[in-house]
Order: sequence, then structure tokens, then C-alpha cells
Amino acid sequence: MSKYLWIVLLALGLAACSNTVEGVKKDAEIGVEKTGEVIRQGGQAVGEALKKSGEAVQDAVE
Repeated sequence: MSKYLWIVLLALGLAACSNTVEGVKKDAEIGVEKTGEVIRQGGQAVGEALKKSGEAVQDAVE
């Protein structure tokens, strides 16, 4: 009987590890999405700053 108990415990342990791995993957995906959004927003801010700088230079030259 104890042989079956060890098999059941091992199966439950492996299932728990699988759930942990899936949770880590999900957390990583969320982190990557948020990082991508921040990078996109930063790029837009830099683009706007360059546009305004270009306009200021153009106005100064005229």
C-alpha cells in the first residue's frame, strides 16, 4: 500500500511543479507586455520631442 501512496504523492508533486511553471510563464508574459508598452510610450515621447526640436530649429532658421 505504501508503494501506491508514494506514487500518488509523486504525481501530486509533479502536478504542483507544472502549475508553478505555468504561473511563472504567465507572469513573464505579463511583464514583457508591460515592458513593451513602456518602451512604446517612451519612443512616442522621444519622437514628439524630436519633432518639436526640429520645428524650433526650423523656426529659428527662418
